[in-house]
Amino acid sequence: MIETQDPAAALTSSDIASRAAGCRDLSKMGTVEHLDSLAALASGDKSPGVRLSAAAAAADILSRCRCDDTRDLLSDDQRDEFVGMFSRIDPSQNPGIFPILACLDRPKSVTMICGGLRDPRADVRLGAAVGLMRLCASIRAAEDSELEARITSLLADPRHQPDAVAQVARVCAAVGYSSATDLIRYLQLSGTHAETVMEALGVLDGAEHPLQGVWFSDGNDAGETNPTPSKAPGLMVFDARGALLHNGKNWAVVTRFKATRRMFIRRVGEPEAGPAFQAQGRTFYAGFGDIVTSLVSVDWSVPGRETKASMRALEALGAVLDDTAAGHRTMAWLAMAAGQVEVARAALESAIAAKSTPVDCWLSLGDLLWATDKKAASAHYATYAKKGKKKDNPDGMERAKERA
Repeated sequence: MIETQDPAAALTSSDIASRAAGCRDLSKMGTVEHLDSLAALASGDKSPGVRLSAAAAAADILSRCRCDDTRDLLSDDQRDEFVGMFSRIDPSQNPGIFPILACLDRPKSVTMICGGLRDPRADVRLGAAVGLMRLCASIRAAEDSELEARITSLLADPRHQPDAVAQVARVCAAVGYSSATDLIRYLQLSGTHAETVMEALGVLDGAEHPLQGVWFSDGNDAGETNPTPSKAPGLMVFDARGALLHNGKNWAVVTRFKATRRMFIRRVGEPEAGPAFQAQGRTFYAGFGDIVTSLVSVDWSVPGRETKASMRALEALGAVLDDTAAGHRTMAWLAMAAGQVEVARAALESAIAAKSTPVDCWLSLGDLLWATDKKAASAHYATYAKKGKKKDNPDGMERAKERA
């Protein structure tokens, strides 16, 4: 939700809250044309909070033009100019410059971030560690062996403070730098830094287990803030024979699947890090996330097309879905899109019988049954008309009231 009518104009307001709101809006929908204004705020605003918000917005804008065709929005020369501009900001005044440098993704970015990890000021080192995570987690860095070697070598550099070493270990584990395992294993740290190292080793050990269950991609790069990603969402599920991918159009068997790298990172918008992997040019996170309804288009009166791959995928999904209303709703949605009407019906009925039923389940089941069992459909429409809200689905509410 946008907080200001004109985010760019809000940046010039005399009111701190308005400037901060403008930054937050530009974080979601700003473009490279806003970078100069955000740089000015990041370096010179009197409010530390606004300086950090401006830096975060600049990094989020740059995260949207880092990969694939979007990278062409800025040439390498332009990126180098921005690296120079943002590197002139004192990191003690704004440690948020490091994620900006990471998303600019140039050779000097790495140099500046590594230099920040050796800074005598703890807050600067922490900011550099945040930038390092954003630099290395991107799909752009997934197969960059030179970058991996450079980052893992930091673990043996005696110039680093213990907190910086622990943070580097955490980043290496999070982004799947398995070559760092032995270096991390023999680190001699104490207290909370030792705990960070042990957690990093646990992440690396966990990545040795085969992938299983279901995973989703929201279409964004790791660390990318973009409400309208350039890629469609995707869903991948594993069974005993391998992997199946839904790419937004249909299910397909992934032959000779191999993850580019295993990870343990935080998806944008989520409070905690979790298991992830990169493959097929995408970043996948454990579970379904919130992408199923945008992944497949469902007409509850007309089933989708059944294929061998979709049948295999539904069987695999049935083995891992939670026995909750939300889990059954997800199965219903995917089953209907795959042409499995009876599976979809049973799943909707299970969702309705469970606790905390999403209200659209009654509407969906009404639509599914309308052609074959109008009496049962009418009962579900009546429930939806009572429990639902017109603003959530005006057409659905009108249809339910007509047919109830």
